[in-house]
Amino acid sequence: MATGAARSTFVVGAPDGRTRSIWLTQLVLAASVLITAILVMTLQPEIFGRGNFLLGTLAVVVLTLATLALPWARLPAAAVLVIPFADALAIGLMSSGMELRLGYLWGFPVMWVAMHFRATALAALLATIGLILLFESAISTGTIAALRAFVVLLSLTFIGITAHLALRRTRSLRRLLKRQADRLTATYTRRADQERRTSEILNGVDTGIARISDDGSVLAVNDAYSRLYGLDPLDPTLPARSVEYTGLRGMPVPYSERPFARAARGETFTDASVWLFTSEGEWRALSVTAKRLAAGGDEGGSILLLVHDVTALTYAQRERERFTAMASHELKHPLTVMIGNAELALELDELTPRTRERFESIVAASDRMLTMTESLVTTSRRGFSGRDEVDDIDLRQILLESVASFRSTAAAADISVDVRADESLPITADGFRLRQVVDNVVSNAIKYTPRDGRVRITGVVEHGGVVLSVADTGIGIAADDLPHILTPYFRTEEAKQKSGGTGLGLGISNDIVLAHGGTLSIDSAAGEGTTVTIRLPLAGDLGGDPAARPEARSGPQPGNRRDTEGRA
Repeated sequence: MATGAARSTFVVGAPDGRTRSIWLTQLVLAASVLITAILVMTLQPEIFGRGNFLLGTLAVVVLTLATLALPWARLPAAAVLVIPFADALAIGLMSSGMELRLGYLWGFPVMWVAMHFRATALAALLATIGLILLFESAISTGTIAALRAFVVLLSLTFIGITAHLALRRTRSLRRLLKRQADRLTATYTRRADQERRTSEILNGVDTGIARISDDGSVLAVNDAYSRLYGLDPLDPTLPARSVEYTGLRGMPVPYSERPFARAARGETFTDASVWLFTSEGEWRALSVTAKRLAAGGDEGGSILLLVHDVTALTYAQRERERFTAMASHELKHPLTVMIGNAELALELDELTPRTRERFESIVAASDRMLTMTESLVTTSRRGFSGRDEVDDIDLRQILLESVASFRSTAAAADISVDVRADESLPITADGFRLRQVVDNVVSNAIKYTPRDGRVRITGVVEHGGVVLSVADTGIGIAADDLPHILTPYFRTEEAKQKSGGTGLGLGISNDIVLAHGGTLSIDSAAGEGTTVTIRLPLAGDLGGDPAARPEARSGPQPGNRRDTEGRA
């Protein structure tokens, strides 16, 4: 018994939305009926005493009590139809045979069914009411009763259809609004995810980034910017704890000239240099760039401040300048001694012509070396440009002088050097730098050509440019090594066994040629020799865009590259 009682027990909680809607609809009808009954009892007690009126009123009250008592949450949706249909019958019983017209009360069940059920249920309810009106008009005399029944049924039908269509539109609008709300929610979620990912990306880079509005307020900063300037991550608008200086241990930058203040005024600039003394007591060299961002959507324009920490690069540049200055100073003395002694030797009358020629070669090479040494400091400060002072020159003259300086080396190794450059090779170039290129290529060809080998050099004007070709019968370059031949300090195994070197020569030569708007290409195969081809624009065409550097490839096709010192 206890088990059975437990099974039949259920917890009564707060009614759900469907139950509350049923209660409210029925209570409104019951209140209207009771108010009507009270008015009838007060104003026309003889009508209140009729049996059909009392039975109809009592039926509505009983139906209301039943509505409040039934567990609608556990009943099917169609079970609710019993109430409005029963209400319609009770209203028909109340108004039957009375001059008092109570047909307006049918509007309550009609509206109920029209707004919560299908059109078929509405049609069934209207048919039930129509039968009641038909029965009443049948027992009444005269045509006025039939006309009244028709008008009441037509009005109820119009009210029901209007309510049903309005509800359908409302439901359609509700579904539309729900879909739009879902889309907006999805869009908001995606936007939030994108902003989160963007924030993660920005916080993951080492570059400090700040976004400043046109009125000078901070819109956003990333972690790198906050760390550099010592900002409060929760409130980046608070004053920074780091201070900007004009130089290392120099004077503080005036507030109006600080990069942030300039950007807040709407200025744009590139690579503004400042030194920052951080809150941790460290000096940091910064390169700051300000770029304008276009306005988009509801947001106005803004300035993007990019802060690069170039401390390591700055110190490396200073160390390089110190080293090159030291190297330049240390090299000048022995070179000056060599030049001086060679010039003194040239003043002797007993020198043979061949000996005099060799001393002159020593002086000329030492002079070029001294010039390169003196340019080390300048080059280290402003970077290697590949050309400094350009003029209209004859590349043929440079070629002949270069070959003449290496003939003794070639002769000592029984290597024949054949030069075919019968016409002038006019170019607009830095003669000193072009001599570097020719010396590198020619010396490389002789260095890696075995005894009794051959070096063939040609210089011609063709296709609107100057073409210089140096071909040797040397050790060549393997196909696997050729793509890396311009890599600094790269040397093949064969080159290491053959001779010493650094692996820098041809890379420098290639940079010089590119700076003059030309190209340097290499054809090579292991054991078959190498051909280096240099193409330069004719005199007056130096302003053209430098050609793109071709990729190195093996085989006999033109364009394969070899580093001058790559084999070396």
